[in-house]
Amino acid sequence: MRNAVSATLVALGAIVAAAGTAAALVVVLPVEPPASLRTAVPVGVVQATEREDADERQVQVTLDTGAPQLVVTSRAGTITSSACSTAMPIRSGDVLATIDGAPVVALATAVPLWRDLGLGDAGDDVAGLQRELARLGDGLAADGILGQRTLQAARAFLVARGIPLADLPDDGVPRAPFSWVPAAENTVQTCSAVVGSPVDADGRLVALPAELRGARIDSFPVDPAPGARVLRLGAATVPVDARGTVASEGLRAIAALPEYDAAVASGEGAPTLTATFALVTPRRVQVVPPTALIGIAGPHACVRSEDGRTVPVEVVGSELGQSFVRTRDERPLDRVRSAAGRDRSCR
Repeated sequence: MRNAVSATLVALGAIVAAAGTAAALVVVLPVEPPASLRTAVPVGVVQATEREDADERQVQVTLDTGAPQLVVTSRAGTITSSACSTAMPIRSGDVLATIDGAPVVALATAVPLWRDLGLGDAGDDVAGLQRELARLGDGLAADGILGQRTLQAARAFLVARGIPLADLPDDGVPRAPFSWVPAAENTVQTCSAVVGSPVDADGRLVALPAELRGARIDSFPVDPAPGARVLRLGAATVPVDARGTVASEGLRAIAALPEYDAAVASGEGAPTLTATFALVTPRRVQVVPPTALIGIAGPHACVRSEDGRTVPVEVVGSELGQSFVRTRDERPLDRVRSAAGRDRSCR
């Protein structure tokens, strides 16, 4: 019996000893981590690359707008037809509506036609009529005087749009058939003319979006790269001056955007649009890893070439683990050290 117990104890001891040895092996032997968790071994030297950089900044543009612009008529009577639709623009030369059966024609001129014109009348309104008739295909010269040539062109224009020749004077151009619009093509905000209704007291036929009087960057970006700049808003690219103000020719392009209509229609404070503020001509920059930069002081730093030379650079931007730099003499970098080691100074 004693011998059996002793044998059992010896066997248990052997098992425990074996387990202890295995545990020791588990503790002592190193465990290799998965490849995805291993620390990357830094590359000693990398090739600097080149790319174009427009120094793009996201900005908010504040819009200075007036009240909605109204397209009106001097005719009185009942609206018998309307071509107005918010899905279609109004173009200069189009028939907007008929009132008591008489057409009303949209006309874009620098100065609205504010009077009935007679032969020999002169002024900016006459010149505006001549220029628009010429743009629409007549070929008139704009001398600002209503002569026989202009009279014939205006009469032919109106007859082609449904006004009987017998309803036109022989020696002048009446104001009533025309409704002034500000541009050759105009976005419609609302249609006021309702077929079967009388023309209201102010002659309103159509409301156009609010006039855009100005646009400027709300918070000007810090330290933008020098050079001529543009704003990109939707499909429009417009020039902007050094103070962040959009030039007058750019306002027309912004006002034609659907994004502009939506911003104005929101009615929540001063309308704004998101834009990209960028250089007109992108600059060439060198791309290096951030770890290659040493002696960083504001926009100034250095990199070390493969052979250990220190090269001063200007840091002009960064993106997704890349630093954009330019050398002082604008010479391209070749191969640079990706890690500077212990010495982190520009020496």
